[in-house]
Amino acid sequence: MHGANSGAGEVLRTVGLLLNFAAVIAFALFLSTLGGPASNRSYVAAAIAVATFIASLLFLAADPQRAEDGLDQSSVP
Repeated sequence: MHGANSGAGEVLRTVGLLLNFAAVIAFALFLSTLGGPASNRSYVAAAIAVATFIASLLFLAADPQRAEDGLDQSSVP
């Protein structure tokens, strides 16, 4: 049962890190299109960067909560 919890935590951490990398790439795209004539693309890239960064934080924040829940349940006899 402990192995299932650590597997789910590993998935949450991995998805959080992948979303964080996607946010960095989207932010780089935002910066590259900022001064160009296609400013609508710049705003779309900025929105994607913000959304993926917030999602990555949510995934990374969910992992410690799962670990604390597992510790609380295992300490109860």
